Amino acid sequence: MWFFRSPEIVFGEDALSFLNGLDFRKIVIITDENIKKSGLASMVQRSLPEGSSSLVVSDIPEEPTLADIKKRLNAVSEFAPDLIIGLGGGSSMDAAKAIFAIYERPDLDIYDITPLVKLNLRSKAKLILVPTTSGTGSECTWAAVLSDEDHSRKNELASTEIIADFAILDPALVLRLPPGITRNTAVDAITHAVEARSSQWRNYYSDIFAEKAMELITQNLPIVIKDPENIRAREEVHIGASMAGIAFSNSQVGLAHAMGHSLGAHFRIPHGITVALYLPQVVEFSEPDARESYLSLMNKMPEKFRKGNLADSLRAFFSEIGQPLNVKDCGIDRKEYSGRLESLVALAEESTGCVTNPREASSSELRELFENVM
Repeated sequence: MWFFRSPEIVFGEDALSFLNGLDFRKIVIITDENIKKSGLASMVQRSLPEGSSSLVVSDIPEEPTLADIKKRLNAVSEFAPDLIIGLGGGSSMDAAKAIFAIYERPDLDIYDITPLVKLNLRSKAKLILVPTTSGTGSECTWAAVLSDEDHSRKNELASTEIIADFAILDPALVLRLPPGITRNTAVDAITHAVEARSSQWRNYYSDIFAEKAMELITQNLPIVIKDPENIRAREEVHIGASMAGIAFSNSQVGLAHAMGHSLGAHFRIPHGITVALYLPQVVEFSEPDARESYLSLMNKMPEKFRKGNLADSLRAFFSEIGQPLNVKDCGIDRKEYSGRLESLVALAEESTGCVTNPREASSSELRELFENVM
């Protein structure tokens, strides 16, 4: 028996105005300083229901920890919101999910946020997620990632009860996204689509969302990079990224994410860069067990990038948009990377992505995959 899960999604131009018609009185917006400085938090505040009051918590760090979540809970609890809005990239939205859960259940150990524990949330508030990047898919997933205090490990919390009540996809919020972040987050979404489509837990629903995500992103991302204010292309990449989030949330990710999380924990590199770095290698490795899935995805890409197999097609696409394909281009010292190989392998092996990848990798094979990007 399987289940398909998704928030209710509001999308398209002026989607943010949906907030104005809601019946909430006290609203907390969880975001980061850059989003606040950009004016996007104010844009959301202006869209809130008339007569409502709001509190903006705008100091969420790039890689929030449990301590970061606890530090911000007092202000949220004292304000006593009936709606929590997560606004930003994956870090802010994941922080909003965790804050929402602990605000609802102060007695809860944050690591009890698992699929096996019934949390009984939503007695105090509802949750809305509003992405300001096109890539993480966090607005549509039932997972949240928190780092250890020393940032040596990333911990995934997961519960269907932290799926947002609504996800709002408004292209106006990503229209002025810088080129580097546009690229890095979009290739994260491509990785979600590829790994969702080939996961051992893939299903009819995740397949369809993964394929459409691949089509929308690869057809429109080159346009966005050349013409950043093309709102039509922005919207299609934004929707595609959300579809990729739905796809992997209803299947699973694979080795590229296991390896990317490990690299990110060791070198503090943006998540999109880390997973995309390994994706062509993982696809090449997994090809014997995922040919049908990979062929379906390759056929969704623009014809100019199709090179006979998905791994080479991805390399061609990444080269076109300027995405790093080796350690040096990521700004990592080759010697330092080599010295951490055993630790990189050990941390990657702890990920569920190793279990759901279409082809199982031994420790030596995983080490070779890490070496192949040197």
